[in-house]
Amino acid sequence: MSHVRSQIDDVLSGRVLSAADDASFRAHLRACTSCREHYDQTAGVLRLARGSADALAPGEAQRMETRAVRLAKPIAETAGFPWRFAFAGAAVAAALVLTVLAWPRSPVGRVLAAASGLRMDGVLVAKDAVIFAGSEVATEKDDAAILLESARGRRGLLLRPSTRLHISSSEEVKLEAGRVRVQVKTTSDPFAVRADELRVLQPTAGVFVVERRPGSTLVAVHQGTVVVSARGQQLELKEGQETELTAGALTPARPAGANALIEDRGDGTVWDAILRFLRQLLDVIARALAGD
Repeated sequence: MSHVRSQIDDVLSGRVLSAADDASFRAHLRACTSCREHYDQTAGVLRLARGSADALAPGEAQRMETRAVRLAKPIAETAGFPWRFAFAGAAVAAALVLTVLAWPRSPVGRVLAAASGLRMDGVLVAKDAVIFAGSEVATEKDDAAILLESARGRRGLLLRPSTRLHISSSEEVKLEAGRVRVQVKTTSDPFAVRADELRVLQPTAGVFVVERRPGSTLVAVHQGTVVVSARGQQLELKEGQETELTAGALTPARPAGANALIEDRGDGTVWDAILRFLRQLLDVIARALAGD
């Protein structure tokens, strides 16, 4: 067990394993609950450190590096002391500090609600987890709700199942796969969603959806107005309208279909039960946007 835990620390410090060792390492993590918990906890600590590194006072990073090296050195020389291990420990400590501080990431939001399948940078996360700039957030079979916030505004995002989202900042995200619903109550800064060559800009408060489909990308507006652009084309969508990027071209604005506004549908059948859960997540987002 201790050998595997030392491997975990090495991997999180930047060590690259061979293909065979990597496969064995991942197989052990899947089978061993204790090692998997150690991996998740250590990765979480590193993520928090990365997010807070940009808030350090001038000279603080150098002080932390010096302190890490000093703590790894022996207090006094003793007979037969394994110096090479001491220096190796100092080098590892310094490398870890430098790795963390060299990649500062700012906190840009938090998880409002999530099932067991929500991951951030490949690590399972739950409600109230901090989201950092540059993170990749992904869902599995369940929905999740997150809040992105800065001094310029708040945005609530509903992530549908099998969605992967790259959080560039609190003002811009990139949809890699799946479907995301963006809700803004008040804002003083535009919010953008990218999906390959397509860009959706929301300059005012409102609600819109971006969904990546096989061979196309759909944009639909529930409330407010958005500006959609791709390959030199630009289109303004108003409430109740949609467009689709197909073969590099945007279709003209048209009335949004029922599937585009699925979060707002309810027909008294099985869909209605599913939508009740979705509306609970939408209520969570609404309360967060209101500051409750």
